[in-house]
Amino acid sequence: MLPEYPATPEGQKAYLARLKEMVSEAPEVIGFCYWGGEWISFKGNQAQNGSSWENQALWDFENKAVPALEVFNQ
Repeated sequence: MLPEYPATPEGQKAYLARLKEMVSEAPEVIGFCYWGGEWISFKGNQAQNGSSWENQALWDFENKAVPALEVFNQ
């Protein structure tokens, strides 16, 4: 856990924006991959579907994109 990037939609977006910035500043790096197809949000720690990594998912409980997805369009 990084305290400057809380496990919130805005913290996730800030983390990915900083990662993208660092990658663009490194001449030997051409990009990064943020993957976790199984990372889907679920409701509560007793749910039988979803992932315990839900704070890193790119879609919310209503299957709508979270703010972090915007970083990939900038």
